[in-house]
Amino acid sequence: MDLKKYLLPILIILTLVSKEILIFNEELLVLFSSFVFLFLSYNFFSNSISLELDKRSSKIQEEFQYYKGIHETLLNKLLSYHKKQKYLFEEIKGVIAITQNNISLIRLNYQQIFNKCLINSISDKLKKIDLYQSKSNLILQDKISYELYKFLISNYSLKNDKKEYLHFLANCLQNLSKIK
Repeated sequence: MDLKKYLLPILIILTLVSKEILIFNEELLVLFSSFVFLFLSYNFFSNSISLELDKRSSKIQEEFQYYKGIHETLLNKLLSYHKKQKYLFEEIKGVIAITQNNISLIRLNYQQIFNKCLINSISDKLKKIDLYQSKSNLILQDKISYELYKFLISNYSLKNDKKEYLHFLANCLQNLSKIK
């Protein structure tokens, strides 16, 4: 140890104490003992304290590297999950667009089918109505012609004039043919 550089301050302190310039009270004694403790601990235990601090520093460095590696791994996994999620989101958007397109096509097809069915149903009903009307017209015409024939026969059968009867029948047939 190099005590020569500490010898002068020690002698100065001892001189001040001996001449009673420096009076030791409680506070100064505590301060002095603290300096002595620090001086002795630094000189005698500095190597062991330094070794312990170095060990602790290396242990803290190892833990830091370990947690840094875990952090990097976690960030890489989160980044890959994020990329997968973006890719899935784009895929889902594509599927939704295709599905909406298919739904609109199906809706359009069903609408066209419904319109065709409605038109066919209305057309069938109109055909039935037309058929019933034709039948009723035929029945009505038959009845009218039968009634007219009966009327004409009854009115002109009493008369004996065949020439007048034939002329009247020809006029009636001619008028009937114009009506149709």
